[in-house]
Amino acid sequence: MKYIIAVADGCADLPTSPLGTPLHYAHTPCLDALASKAQLGRTCLVPSGYAPGTLPALLTLLGAPKEACGSSRAALEALGMGATLAQCAAFRCNLISLQDGYIVAHDGGGMSQHEADELVLGLSAALGDATHTFLSGITYRAFLLRQGTVCVDSPAPDTLLGQSAEAHLPSDTDLRRLFYAAQEILSAHSINIERQANGKLPINAIWFWGGGTLPILTPFSDRTGMQGSAVGGVPLVYGIAKAMGLSVVSVPHTNGTLHTNWEGKAFAALDALEQTDFVFVHAEAPDEAGHTGSFRDKVTAIEYFDQRLLAPLAQGLAARYPEHRILILPDHLTPVSLRCHTTDPVPWMLYDSRKAYMGGIFEENQTLPVIAGTQLLDLLLERISL
Repeated sequence: MKYIIAVADGCADLPTSPLGTPLHYAHTPCLDALASKAQLGRTCLVPSGYAPGTLPALLTLLGAPKEACGSSRAALEALGMGATLAQCAAFRCNLISLQDGYIVAHDGGGMSQHEADELVLGLSAALGDATHTFLSGITYRAFLLRQGTVCVDSPAPDTLLGQSAEAHLPSDTDLRRLFYAAQEILSAHSINIERQANGKLPINAIWFWGGGTLPILTPFSDRTGMQGSAVGGVPLVYGIAKAMGLSVVSVPHTNGTLHTNWEGKAFAALDALEQTDFVFVHAEAPDEAGHTGSFRDKVTAIEYFDQRLLAPLAQGLAARYPEHRILILPDHLTPVSLRCHTTDPVPWMLYDSRKAYMGGIFEENQTLPVIAGTQLLDLLLERISL
């Protein structure tokens, strides 16, 4: 038996549009076909007391204990990018856009990997030293490694859109110094001069958040008795996988955007199942569209997830691994009307190639029962039933 979890990050939404939610409006023939024979419900993956986000949601989904949900996001992401974290704290160092001191884009308005790398190189040359190391991530997701273990956190910038950056800066004087110094460096960088000449938002500030040291997580094999692999396109997925002992499957040209290598993820997951019975597949693009407030892009991201990732995955499973179970869900809501995560329940569906459930439609159905997020992994692995 092969077991798969496929996460369309943030694809669920609130019914604030006349067109319904993006998940309802999108053309999703593969999701529809699977859902017609699947078990369906709703869940909350983020434990009570934790801010809604991918870190606590994915840890819960993969069977980590509740206390692990307070782990440092930045340290896990830096681990995912190959950083060595001995005796240092890690911070997410988002490359963002400010206008008149207000945060207008948590991702700098979109950027190429080349632009991000060049900007981080500029920061490293001007601000890096024996205590501070700036690292590139995937596009806007850069990192700061700082010697010592003192950690200061600030809210994620996607929760502060339209708000004053000054009002939410960390109290840590060193990080505040770097924040102000970086604005001068980035504003004068040739990348931003060219962006502004082309009518694009300047990537003119950095934002520190998610700070902390590397946590110790229970291996997935200890929790389940099986080995597994993870396929994704963002540092957090890589880091969680490494910290939990899952094999990270590298897929070229994956970046968490609409333009990621959707098909490559599907084929990589199928190949990984030759070596293991469990694969976790993650797609970031719906969440990014929610944060930018684009209904159209979120619909497109959901359709790409369905037609370019899920469809070849489902077809390959049927051909190569006839007995399989696949759990499909978002980790949290990222409504386009709010541009941030919420704590609302998310839909899930569980398809089993050997049996037909009552079935239904995979969308934000408020009448479906809600089960604990901690039950989903055991439900997928047939250790419990509903």
